[in-house]
Amino acid sequence: MNKLWFRKMIWSYIPLFLVVFSFLIFVFLQAIVEQNRENAKSSSEMFTAQLLQSVEVSLKTIDYLVIRELLDNRLFASYFEETDAGNIFLNYEVLERLNDLKQEVPLIDSFYLYRYSDGTVFSRHMRERIDQFEDRMFARSMTNKPAGPNWTDVRSYRELSFQAPKQVVSVVHEVPINSGYQGLFVINIDVAALQSTVSSLYNEPSTFVNLFDRQGQSIYTDNDRPGRQVMATLTSDYTGWTIESGMTSGLLASATSAFSSVWFVIGVLVFVSGLVFIILITRANYKPLEALVIQLNNSLLEGGGSAGSVPADEFAFIESAINNFAAQSKLAAREYGEAAILKRKQAFNDLIYGCLEQGELVGKSALEGVTPPVFQKVEAMVLEVDCPEQTFFTYSGQDRSLFKFVVSSVVHEMVQQAKLSVWLEWTSPIHLTGIVFLPDGQASIDVCEAIVEWVARNLSFTVTIGLGQASSALEEVKLSYEEAHSLLHFKAVLGNNRLIHAADIDRHGRKDEHEHLRTIQDMASAFRAGDEQWKRHYHSLVDDIRADRPAKADIVKHMDHMLAHLELLVSNSLKEEYQLMRQAFEDMRAALKTFDTLDSLHHTLYAILEACSEQLEEVRNSRSRYGMLQEVKELIEQDYANPNLSLDYLSERFAINAKYLSRLFKEAFGENFLDFLMSVRIRTAKELLLTEEHSITEIGERVGYPNAATFRRVFRKMEGLSPQEYLAACCVSAPGRIVIDRRNLSGRQEGTVL
Repeated sequence: MNKLWFRKMIWSYIPLFLVVFSFLIFVFLQAIVEQNRENAKSSSEMFTAQLLQSVEVSLKTIDYLVIRELLDNRLFASYFEETDAGNIFLNYEVLERLNDLKQEVPLIDSFYLYRYSDGTVFSRHMRERIDQFEDRMFARSMTNKPAGPNWTDVRSYRELSFQAPKQVVSVVHEVPINSGYQGLFVINIDVAALQSTVSSLYNEPSTFVNLFDRQGQSIYTDNDRPGRQVMATLTSDYTGWTIESGMTSGLLASATSAFSSVWFVIGVLVFVSGLVFIILITRANYKPLEALVIQLNNSLLEGGGSAGSVPADEFAFIESAINNFAAQSKLAAREYGEAAILKRKQAFNDLIYGCLEQGELVGKSALEGVTPPVFQKVEAMVLEVDCPEQTFFTYSGQDRSLFKFVVSSVVHEMVQQAKLSVWLEWTSPIHLTGIVFLPDGQASIDVCEAIVEWVARNLSFTVTIGLGQASSALEEVKLSYEEAHSLLHFKAVLGNNRLIHAADIDRHGRKDEHEHLRTIQDMASAFRAGDEQWKRHYHSLVDDIRADRPAKADIVKHMDHMLAHLELLVSNSLKEEYQLMRQAFEDMRAALKTFDTLDSLHHTLYAILEACSEQLEEVRNSRSRYGMLQEVKELIEQDYANPNLSLDYLSERFAINAKYLSRLFKEAFGENFLDFLMSVRIRTAKELLLTEEHSITEIGERVGYPNAATFRRVFRKMEGLSPQEYLAACCVSAPGRIVIDRRNLSGRQEGTVL
């Protein structure tokens, strides 16, 4: 009986105990909620300070990196001190260093250098005058800027005119540091990248963050959550930007405060239920987990344990397997990317070289796995570098690779700007081939002309583009490519630095091949005969070829006919004339292999032919005067003792200009007139000195030198010693022939022959 009463009493007080217990729990949870609010505010302030510090550290890293480069790296100092805007190597080194900085700091979106000395702006895409630069107003506003934060507010920026503007913040430094009389160094950070950085710094569903610049413009805003409550606001002393953060769970906290007891009971029940379910689920799923580990151990990782065994640490084993899978996935992704590039390149070659058969389906052809853009028509374009030997190939291989990258990038961007699609490949060192996919109603002529204009304006060489006919089938790209490539041969007459398409080639009204041959025959005959009319015939031939607008191969054929006819006629001439023309023929054939336009070939060949014509005329004139020159030579050898013998004397004697006679004499005998005359006189004087008993003065008079001093000077010049020294040397070398009285060397020679 007493036990029953005790049980009833206990059960009756249970509700009271539950009420009291619930009240105490409610009061306790209320205190906890209030304490949590204070803790949340304090935590929010700490979180905001840490977040602001993280943003400042990222910006300071870039800022200090720029300062370090300007202070320590001599490369940038050399660039701002450079006065030659065309220093390609220095520009390339600066661009490489800037790209390295961008790789080191992924936050950097773009950069440019503004040099005051020549007013140029240099970035990774171009180098141009400040007046043509899209960001010129900002760059000029930063010149001699007042002291203040290095980082700007949010602003709009674009580098090229056809690019869409983007929102950036910029850090600007004067060069040199603290004086700024040489230029500016500007680094831009895309606001989107900064937003991604801020977003990665926190991941609290109940937390929001807003970041504003000095003008109140939003840099990062998290406005898509209801019930926002700002709990902390800080302003950066470094950038002047403001950051605020708070909680988005105010409604949840109120509900927790009002129904704390209910939430407590529910929480206890959930906890107990969860614990029970965890135990049950763990027991129920351990067997499959064990089977999975065994399979990984035996199959995928080729474990060394016995079949059916489980490693001691199953979770470490699974982590190792997942890491292995991740590494294999990355390797497979890289190999897939490389295979995709090769497949697309193979598909490109299949299209332009005609590996597809007529009517073949794309899905079953060599294009399988490569999806072309949506198009209504497709056409081929071929870009060729003009005069490559004189321009493009004068640069090093590294510079040429850089130029090719720039050209292909510009072509790709300009085509995309026109809302077209293109596949590009360099099919030769000077040919960039593109397959252009045209949507409905679109054309690529304007884009090609813009590309030609851009290259001529911004690079040190020019290009010519051949554009093939558009078609509606991929298998006809080969025909378009062949047409585009063949059109480039017509730039020899149409000129380079332009776009050439089928409409530019007029094939009507061309002269017959026999008319060109007749002109060539007339020109060659006149040239062989020394008739000046050859020039008129030559110019007529070039004009006729230009009017026909032939391909480059046809121009070479006509000029080959001309050279062959000339060579045939000259080969029947004298050997001297043929030898003279052989080198000219070699030079002209070399010009045929390297010319770029008809005008350049015309000037080269005309200059060679004109020089040869003058040389042939001189040879012919020399040959006609050869008999007269023999008479002049014989007269000098006979009349050498005449003191009046000179070019003027011979000029009057033979009725010929003195200077012309001197040139003809040297060409005929390889020695000028005076040297020949002196050699004859001194040779005779040496004979007289050794065979006749006369004084040196008398011998000088007998050979044409009345003045003894002149005779001695000429004798020393020709023999290297004076007449007296010559006599002494001869007497020593032949003592048995002459005995000479040394006392009378300057007067009459006395002695006897032994």
